Amino acid sequence: MNEEKKLFNENDRDYIGPSPYVESQFDYLNRSARPEFKRIRNLLERWFKHFPSEAQDELGARFQSKDDRHHLAAFFELYLHELLSKSGFDIETHPKVNNKATHPDFKVLKDGEPLFYLEASLAAMSDADRSAKARENRIYDAINRIKSPNFFIGLKVHGALATDPPSAELHRFLEDKLSNLDPDVIAKQFEQGGQDALPQWDWEHDGWQITFFPIPKKPEARGKPGVRPIELIMSDPHWVTPHVGIRESIKDKNSKYGELDLPYIVAINVIDELGANDIDISNALFGEEQVTIIFRGNKLIEQRLGRKPNGAWYGPKGPWNKRVSAASIVVNLLPWSIAKVTPVLWHNPWASRPLSPELLPFPKFLAGEDNHLKEFKGKNSWELLGLDPNWPETYED
Repeated sequence: MNEEKKLFNENDRDYIGPSPYVESQFDYLNRSARPEFKRIRNLLERWFKHFPSEAQDELGARFQSKDDRHHLAAFFELYLHELLSKSGFDIETHPKVNNKATHPDFKVLKDGEPLFYLEASLAAMSDADRSAKARENRIYDAINRIKSPNFFIGLKVHGALATDPPSAELHRFLEDKLSNLDPDVIAKQFEQGGQDALPQWDWEHDGWQITFFPIPKKPEARGKPGVRPIELIMSDPHWVTPHVGIRESIKDKNSKYGELDLPYIVAINVIDELGANDIDISNALFGEEQVTIIFRGNKLIEQRLGRKPNGAWYGPKGPWNKRVSAASIVVNLLPWSIAKVTPVLWHNPWASRPLSPELLPFPKFLAGEDNHLKEFKGKNSWELLGLDPNWPETYED
């Protein structure tokens, strides 16, 4: 008898604290004893049982990866498989198409009739950004190992970290600064003048600068063990460009399998700390918004709102990437946000094989007769998956 495959181990769990900055999402999800994480594990194990057995080894290996991108990509496939199944469809995994060595993730059918292909994609940070973030996370974890019984620590971070700083030097720097402070005096300064009245200390490494400041703990909270010192991290403002990842995902998938015999959906999970909205998605699909200003001499004649020809579906020569019939886009879908976010289906008005607007029950955008996008309501993920809208914080039946 074959042993049942599982995503998570069955070890006893007793850790209820937060995840270190450098810990992979899978490792924390696998070891946390918090009730909501137990509910997540139980749900995903049930979904995994529904996934085709011949594809479980490959999906499970990626799901258990310490690389969050591989983990989240596998989780997204598992989620899509369950969402489509619960929506009444049959799913063929990794169907062969056009004698290609690679295969779309799913071929979706209803009552034996093939309806469309679906490919899952992740729009996340680049390798360079991910490496810089990993270096920062190692430093934040090192700071959290400092003994600071009387103070939390605030950070103002400037620049990008190109190399690993010496954590032992940073430890000594901070512990020396904190040891010379009277928490009652600092608390009074904070009460009278707020954050600006607190001491500040600059520390620099290879062009990366942190300004530290102490945040006094309340008297009853001082000296308690197991409390992480970092209370606040502030970073320099930066351009938010989630539309670039969405656009590149569609362009990459458009030619991957050649001309297909069915409509083709690219499903994209946008992972971005600041999220993405409908404007970002429109910019990705149809081109970035721009204002054309027309002067005659020094006189303003006209201001015209339009788009640059740099969208996934509308480029320099007009409509392109027409093999992608629609994009199913969800923002920051994570194992703990399953009931909180829902994919939205954006139909390509120039698709070579259009997708029937009535086929899927999700919220959607369609181009009307006036070529303006119109939004249509649909069912939320929690409804389709049979979950409480507040899951996983709520108890299961």
